[in-house]
Amino acid sequence: MKSRIGIVVLVTVAVMGAVSCGSDPSDTASTIGGTTPVITSNKITGSVEEWAVKVSAQGAKAGEVIFAIANFGTIVHEFRVTKTTYAPGKIPIGENDRFDEDDEGITVIDEIPEWSVNDAKVLKVNLEAGTYELLCNIEGHYAAGMHTTFTVSS
Repeated sequence: MKSRIGIVVLVTVAVMGAVSCGSDPSDTASTIGGTTPVITSNKITGSVEEWAVKVSAQGAKAGEVIFAIANFGTIVHEFRVTKTTYAPGKIPIGENDRFDEDDEGITVIDEIPEWSVNDAKVLKVNLEAGTYELLCNIEGHYAAGMHTTFTVSS
């Protein structure tokens, strides 16, 4: 158990170091309706695990966005940045318990393919303004809740 905790701490430190050397001047916070803080940043840390995608900010400004994501689950996961015309969490699931990546309403911008538990990966993407879903499309994972909405402003 101590080695697992040590690995998690090491991965967390590596992820944080991969995307930050001090504060990001692009980090901003605003509110929705005056109550809920909405954090935006172009340097995002986060994790995938059973059954969630967690990120340090809910949005970014258009341009380069860097995601440093750790797999804190107990099995392999993937991380996809996906632009979709579907409502959040409503991408249709096929018979194979995954969504069809060739669906006209979905564009996979880029991904971190399946990777090991207690490891972290970095993904740099250039995003235009719009609404995205950050997700895992391994069989059954999206339907189990492995997705979150991410908004890019101009």
